[in-house]
Amino acid sequence: MGSFHKTSDTRTAISGTKVKNNLTIVSSGIPSLDYVIGTGLPTGSIFVVEEDVLANYSRILIKYFLAEGVACKHDLLVASADENPQDIARELPVPTTVPQNDEINSVATDVDKMKIAWRYEGLTQVESSFGSNTSFGHHFDLSKYINVDEVKACNISYCKLESDDGVSNGFKNNLYYKLLTTIKETVCKEQYNSRNKQNSNVLRISVQSLGSPVWMAKDCEEEEPSRTYGQDLIKFMFCLRTFLRDTNAIAFITIPSHLFDDEHIMNRLLYSVDNAVKIESFAGSSRETNPVYKDYHGLFHITKLSAMYCLVPNVPPSLDLAFKLKRKKFVIEKLHLPPELQESKEREQDDITSVPVNCGGFKKKDIDF
Repeated sequence: MGSFHKTSDTRTAISGTKVKNNLTIVSSGIPSLDYVIGTGLPTGSIFVVEEDVLANYSRILIKYFLAEGVACKHDLLVASADENPQDIARELPVPTTVPQNDEINSVATDVDKMKIAWRYEGLTQVESSFGSNTSFGHHFDLSKYINVDEVKACNISYCKLESDDGVSNGFKNNLYYKLLTTIKETVCKEQYNSRNKQNSNVLRISVQSLGSPVWMAKDCEEEEPSRTYGQDLIKFMFCLRTFLRDTNAIAFITIPSHLFDDEHIMNRLLYSVDNAVKIESFAGSSRETNPVYKDYHGLFHITKLSAMYCLVPNVPPSLDLAFKLKRKKFVIEKLHLPPELQESKEREQDDITSVPVNCGGFKKKDIDF
């Protein structure tokens, strides 16, 4: 162990970043998401979000990611084939100085103190929401949008992908080749080189709904659609990973995996990405009316966490995660089930003892000590 020593980092600090394991870390814009994946997103990596069925919540995560870049003066590259990327940039939430736990504390002060058993009164409160006390990153208000002039002042590029009969260079759909070419030309600039000591900056790349039906080639009807999806998507992700290594760029990509007929496509994609999560919304499902999940809007699954510049990956505090979308913020919490699903004066298990009925069953309230 004597051969191991701590190296000093002489790199110039970039605004809105921190160094961990000799890697530059940026915030995703959601403190609770940074907490569960390991303090943030490392540059030179790919972060994938498996979209919910309606893609409402995954779109909110992209807005947080881009809004954090605007607040930190990072460079942005917004790409989409399903909608105009400029429409996404117009709806970025505005930064706020109010901590996320202020809303919870204000509600708690208005409620009378709960009367519980004396032996539980001294126990500390279980932390459900993660990252509420962190100083890394910003807090945002979803009810307000950043001023358009402030967004234009940032170095932001838009890539609206439209199908044509151009050269595909190995892809069934030339949209993948167009996006790869745009990303390669951007990340090759000197300011995004991780070895650059001066005038360096972070490039945030967001790609919405990669692999949606728009990304399917026109001539794929002659072949198996799922096979065409897999060939283009897997090849694109592998090439993107080689472009981003040793750069100060990070790709935030949402993928509608629920549209894939072949489940092995997503499994193979996970080999080329660094971190991946999945959003399971309750909208339109039986869980939406289930009283067990009445306080949440969906489940949040962590599908992959990579070990970059370290021996083991980050271990989340819990794998039972859920999310809720409030009026002003998106929060990831530890899933807590209610102790009792129905309100009643006495629980059934307290009324009847464990003595069998044929041996003279009786109710607990009939016993007089």
